[in-house]
Order: sequence, then structure tokens, then C-alpha cells
Amino acid sequence: MEKIEKFEDMKIGEKTLSYLKKSGFVEPTDVQKEAIIPAIEGRDMIVQARTGSGKTLSFLIPVFEGIEGKNGVEAIILVPVRELAQQVEEEARKIGKFHGIDTVAVYGGASIENQIKKLKSASVVVGTPGRVIDLMKRGALNMDNLKFFVLDEADRMLDMGFYEDMEWIISRTPENKQVMLYSATMPDEIIKLAKKHMKDPLKLKLSEDSISATGVEQYHIRVGSMNKMAKLSALLDNEKGKYLIFTRTKIAARKVAELLRKHGYRVFAIHGDMSQSARTKTMNDFKSGKIDILVATDVASRGIDVQGITHVINYDIPLYPKDYVHRIGRTGRLDKKGKAITFVTKDEMGALRRIEEYIGRKIPEMRLKVRGRIRERMDYREHADVFGMVTFVFTADEGMSTLDVVKELEKQGIREEDIGKIEIDGKKGEFEVHYSSAHRATKSGLKEIRLKAKESKP
Repeated sequence: MEKIEKFEDMKIGEKTLSYLKKSGFVEPTDVQKEAIIPAIEGRDMIVQARTGSGKTLSFLIPVFEGIEGKNGVEAIILVPVRELAQQVEEEARKIGKFHGIDTVAVYGGASIENQIKKLKSASVVVGTPGRVIDLMKRGALNMDNLKFFVLDEADRMLDMGFYEDMEWIISRTPENKQVMLYSATMPDEIIKLAKKHMKDPLKLKLSEDSISATGVEQYHIRVGSMNKMAKLSALLDNEKGKYLIFTRTKIAARKVAELLRKHGYRVFAIHGDMSQSARTKTMNDFKSGKIDILVATDVASRGIDVQGITHVINYDIPLYPKDYVHRIGRTGRLDKKGKAITFVTKDEMGALRRIEEYIGRKIPEMRLKVRGRIRERMDYREHADVFGMVTFVFTADEGMSTLDVVKELEKQGIREEDIGKIEIDGKKGEFEVHYSSAHRATKSGLKEIRLKAKESKP
């Protein structure tokens, strides 16, 4: 095979080349170099490539080179979430204008009547499984003349419980069609689906299962829950860029965005409770640079494909290592550098180790020496042992007893059950209190009271 340097070196028609030229696409990415020509030649394809590798064009170009736009729906592209449906359809619509071919995105949370209306003239459909099934059952989506079936981010659909939906849809399409499957990882269920519905597929592996995100600098920051906002502020104020911040829940996403906004940051959250119009506006503002900080949950963020993200912050460490890989893949795209920073409390070190095992590398600790506009507070929980007890040292008066220490602590409203071990040796004394009462202990009448320094590990 001849070496591919430009799109002109491929078997691409003038209409598509005109689109590529007008859009500023000159040199194809690795996945485009490997996948476009065999796909145009009609091969079924299994392509393992991560988000941000240019995979969308690698299946859209063959689709538009292979359809006529006269026979109803000729291509369907199945995606996990509506944001990705919108983005893929937006790109498809741009190419479609050069071919005189209509496209439509179908997904939940939007008017099904409007989608049914657009389906009447559309040749290319981009949709989420639930809405596609709904439209098929209503008889509004006819795929008798289907030529292309594309599964994009197949592993994400699997994670979201869409395996049976994918099976239901593909089994109700014509047998004589071209199937292209794109996935960042290749779980057994995806291989099973491919074997059942594909004919001698060409397998291209352009990303490993445990993607190491080579273009991304990865770090972790040890921080207590109370001071995550302060650390985040320090990063935002001292490392300028375009930030995507991940939280575990939509409540946390809203709270983080609100607190940052109160301190003057241009930030919005994207989560499942937002209306579709609000989500779309937020995404467009993030893409255009009107806002440079976006807070999102894993589910709400799927499909976010925004160029120029410089920092991914795991405000909450992900529960699953695969989600970590998916999160940090939003930066360091198309040969650009990016940085991923994960906040880790002392109780979450095990989760960090599991991520390190999954990606096959250590994630070094970053120590922030700078401060931001949000100040840090004393977080006694980070100084507590496994039982939640914090140890203080103090200077004991002559003849002081453990009972005297208890009385001093009780004067500050500390309950007896929150007081642990007390030891006095001459003028040296130490005691334990539960972290929830530690701030009261410092106000007691005990002399020269301070936190006991932690013993450094050998």
C-alpha cells in the first residue's frame, strides 16, 4: 500500500475533499490513515481507538462516499449519549451539505415529533439506543435500505447497559450491510457482538486496553475533602488553561461550580438534571471559550469532544479505573500536551493504586506550593488514625493527672466518648480526641498544645 500523507492520497471523491479543504483538514490522523481506505472498499471494521484520535471522520468519510441520498435511511451511527449524537451529527451535517444529503440526530430529552419530521428526508441517522428503538417500534425509522451500521464508543454503551439494545437494533437491519465498530477498549461482549454480526472484519488496534494517555502528564494530590476547593483554586489561579473538572455526583458538580462562581471564576456545570437546551448552550460556551471551566459527572460528560482542554481535574477520584482512562483522554489530544490531576484523600489511596495497576504506571504526587484565592483550612480528619482519632501533644503542669486533662477538654464541650488515650510523662503529655472535636481541643487551657507530628515512614 502506498504511503498516505494527505487526504488526496486516498480514494475520496471531490465533494468530500472540498469539505475537508474548506474545514482545514490536510493531514489525516493515524486512525484515518489506517481505516478510511479499507472502509471505502467495503470492509467490515473493528477499530480500537480512543476518543480524540480523529475516529469520527474515519467512519463518516466512508459513509458519505458510499451512500446516494435517495433511498431513505442508508446509514445509522449508534452512540451512547445525546451529547455525542449531537457532535457526530454536526460533523455529518457539514459533510452532507457538500453531498446534498440530509442528516438527523435522534436522542431522548428532545421532541420526538421534530425528529420524526426530520427523518422523512434524512439519509444518515445518528442516535442513542433508546430513542432509535422507540422510533423503530413506531415505524418512523425504516432501515430496509441500510448500507452502513456504525457503533461508536461501543464499550461505553456496554458500560451503560445497552448490550441488549445494540443487539436488538442490529438484528433488525438488513444482512447485507457494512458494519464498523469503534471502541476504546475491547471487552468480551463487544467481541461477541462483532463475531455474530460482521463478516471477516479488518481489525485495527490503535489504542491499548489500558490506555496510558502518552500525551498527558498525570499527577495526584493528597488532600482532605475540606481543602479540595482550595487546591483547585490554587491550580486555576496558577496554571492557566481550559479545565474539565470531574465529580462523582451531579449534586457535587453543582456545588463545585457554584462555589467557584462565588469566587469569581467563569464556570458552569453539566449534569443530568439540566434541560437539553441548557446543556447545549453550556457546551457551546465551553467550546467557544466564553467559559473556560466546566464541571461534569461521568455520565453527563460522555460525548464531550472539545479541542484545547489543557487540564482534566479528578475532583473526586473515579470508582472504576476505566473511567479514569476515559476522563483523562479528554486532554492531550491529536499530539497536543495535557495535564491530568487527581485529588486523593488518605482513604482513597487504595483506589489510586488500582488505577496505577490498570494503566501500568505510577502516578507521581504533585505538591502545590502556591495558593489560590480560596484559602486552606485545618482538616483534622486528614490527621486522624483509622479510628478517627487525632493526637495532640502539650506541656503538662507539675502534678497534672489524666483526669485533669479530661476536665479541661470537657470544658470545651468535648464529650467523654470522643476522648481517647491520655499519657503524661513528666512535662510531656499527649492525648487523643475524635477529629470532629479536634478544633475544640486547641481552645483548651492546656499549655503549648499542638498536633503530634506524624512519624515518617522508612
